[in-house]
Amino acid sequence: MRMNGKTSYLALLAVGGLILSLSGVAVAFSSMGTSAMGFYRMLLGGLGLAGFALWRGLRWRMTRQALLYACLAGAALALDLYWWHKSIRMVGPGLGAILTNCQSFFLAGLAWAVFRERITVVYFVALVLAATGILMVSGAGLPVAAGPDSASEHWLGVALGLASAAAYALCVVFIKKGQTPPHATHPAVNMAVLCAAAAPCLLTAAWLEGESLAIAGAADFGTLLLYGLLVQGVAWLMVSTAVPHVKASLAGLILLAEPIGTYAIDVLFFTARPTPMALAGMALTLAAIYAGSTYGGAPSGGAPSGGAPARRMAKAQGSGH
Repeated sequence: MRMNGKTSYLALLAVGGLILSLSGVAVAFSSMGTSAMGFYRMLLGGLGLAGFALWRGLRWRMTRQALLYACLAGAALALDLYWWHKSIRMVGPGLGAILTNCQSFFLAGLAWAVFRERITVVYFVALVLAATGILMVSGAGLPVAAGPDSASEHWLGVALGLASAAAYALCVVFIKKGQTPPHATHPAVNMAVLCAAAAPCLLTAAWLEGESLAIAGAADFGTLLLYGLLVQGVAWLMVSTAVPHVKASLAGLILLAEPIGTYAIDVLFFTARPTPMALAGMALTLAAIYAGSTYGGAPSGGAPSGGAPARRMAKAQGSGH
């Protein structure tokens, strides 16, 4: 997947984020256990990515650093899914989408601490405005849980959602670190290894919690295919392709498009009805994302130029022929 220019990578990241918006809907409407569903997502997504890599004849050779960071990213994503799935069942996909997308704040801090990225005033204002817009959308009609059994369960769901946001941010950081030249490999190979690392973690969680891996019927099977192949396979391949070429903090801002996509799906296919507040929130979020991505600072880690690292990067991300 070869691309050139900042705009192309930002667009790829945005489309990947919009496809990821299917996640909350899939989890909310599936009858499977939360950890079992995460396991199938990693299993099916990993098999799809591995099949794609084999079909394209991609190189599977990875440096130790790339392998380490892919495994760490897999462990972080497993934690993200474990906590987020439980949060959705407690607070609903609407608030669940808000909570996990607090990743943008965690990612901004990690970007400053790990990559020494400069967080500009424009970026921070855009981030706050985007989060405000998402809150407006959520309050205006995203599906919520029918009602938690108790206040303690509700706040546990909130805490798990925030924990998933932190794990989500760590996953993005590990992907970016592992895809830094000269350690970069093709994103499909990197994500297949990530899935292979995450799947056993979620399988263990399902076993410890006594969840069944049985697929109840055609509806659950279709949901798992959507969740595994499209969300984990296609969407995360897009994200992992774009992240090395975009500032980590900016990636967090762009991925705020995910809950907007969740709301749009609910309006188009389920019970939500668009309201003036929701539409205003969508407009505010999209405008803030545009402003932050356009005026919030230049991307880092773009396509390398010159020297042996650049040649190794180009070779790693080529077709492998």
